[in-house]
Amino acid sequence: MNLARLFLAVAAFILPFCAAMAQAPTTARILVGYPPGGAVDTLARVFAEKLAEAIGRPVVVETRAGASGQIAAMALKAAAPDGNTLMVVPEAVIVLSPHTVKTPLAYDTLNDFVPVAYIGGFDYGLAAGAKIPANDLKEWVGWTRADRKNATYGSAGAGTTPHFLGLMFAQASGVQLVHVPYRGVGPAIADLLGGQIPAVMLPFAQMLPLVKAGKIRILAHSGGRRSSVAPEIPTFKELGYPTLEVSGWYGIMAPAGIRPDLLARYNDIIIQAMRTPGVRERMRALDLEIREMTPAEFAAMIKAQYDRWGPIVKASGFSADSQ
Repeated sequence: MNLARLFLAVAAFILPFCAAMAQAPTTARILVGYPPGGAVDTLARVFAEKLAEAIGRPVVVETRAGASGQIAAMALKAAAPDGNTLMVVPEAVIVLSPHTVKTPLAYDTLNDFVPVAYIGGFDYGLAAGAKIPANDLKEWVGWTRADRKNATYGSAGAGTTPHFLGLMFAQASGVQLVHVPYRGVGPAIADLLGGQIPAVMLPFAQMLPLVKAGKIRILAHSGGRRSSVAPEIPTFKELGYPTLEVSGWYGIMAPAGIRPDLLARYNDIIIQAMRTPGVRERMRALDLEIREMTPAEFAAMIKAQYDRWGPIVKASGFSADSQ
């Protein structure tokens, strides 16, 4: 009888824990707000593999493409803050998009998400077609001023970072540029190569192969210093446009409310992964500059960039609601 009572007492104690373990997710996920094959998807798969190795459970990449990353961001907000759902984001989703809409987003990027780890940064470049009679930025500015039909640039879409970089350059240079939004980098480059548009503002690294092939010229880029892979290309800053020092970046976010110990652990896993030769090689292939940050440092950077973009977008008069 005593043994039976002991068995029942032990069972009553451990059954709730067994039930909780049975309900706990066996698979973690990294959300991606863009179609497969792009930089965000590539990075998510790289770090999903490293996270899986570290936590001893599968980590899958879940694509929630659409609305410039907003669909995936809504899924992240709705997820439990248990460490089983993360999201790889580009900077525009967190620091720029909230300022481009009059109708409030379904989430607050500063309060509904917690920065886990900064992955890497990249620059944007202003490129002209090879047949444009301008060998540098100064000549291009003169060429656009000589004929207003030349004062046109394309980007990968309205409301993107390169879109606003073009507006910032127009203000700084005094050239009234007309923006042409495309549906992605590919169509913009295709029209640049075909001569349908004289210039584009796009991610620097994605245009370098065309520069090396002699098909386009990058007149300047938005980095703080010259690129090690293309040191012949100047920065906007050194050419007299310091306000155009703007870098894009990719990072990993979690839902607000994640436990501090989990946040610290995931940050450490990502940083350790970025120190491995294999991951560093993948990052170099995307021309990303690795920089290690704590969650607090990453959060401070996000807040500073969020505050910087607000007045810029407001002054432009742009609203994604009207697009």
